[in-house]
Amino acid sequence: MSFALSKLTPRRSLALSTGLLLSLGACGESSTAPGGENEVISRVTLTLTPSTGGTALVTYIDDADGNGPTAPSAQVAVPALVRGVTYTGTVKFENRLSNPIEDITEEVQDEANAHRVFYTVTGTGVTVTTTDVDGQNRPLGLRFTKAVAAGATAGTTRVVLCHYDDTPKPAAATSCTTETDIDVTFNYTIAP
Repeated sequence: MSFALSKLTPRRSLALSTGLLLSLGACGESSTAPGGENEVISRVTLTLTPSTGGTALVTYIDDADGNGPTAPSAQVAVPALVRGVTYTGTVKFENRLSNPIEDITEEVQDEANAHRVFYTVTGTGVTVTTTDVDGQNRPLGLRFTKAVAAGATAGTTRVVLCHYDDTPKPAAATSCTTETDIDVTFNYTIAP
């Protein structure tokens, strides 16, 4: 199984020997820029709760040194999705290197008009739909649904946190066309 985590910093990217490209930075509060300044994200977590009830599926990827040279850890707890089930999902961004732990998700929510989370799914029969909006009724993406069709196959879910700093956030878009704060890909399997 594979994963990819990107950390995009202004002048540095690190090509890992495994062929993964790492770049990471997230937005924070700033008095000079509407979208904030770069901060460290050391964990990205996806939580999927079945609409039929039951235990939530939680998966995450850690990067123990934030935007340092060490590769992130392997994905923890690859979720096994059930065919025919729709999941309610959330994404969480954290800086676990600070004490206390900093919830970057709160900053993204506070600066919703300057952010959007995009989801790209590989495999067949799995659809992700954003369910939350910013203050101008444009998609945000901290919350979503993940529908798994009867013929679904295993694949990946790519999560991209897009930051609109000097560019207006579009009402409709299918991908990030401006600054990427974080880009991480999670594996999923299909339950037998």
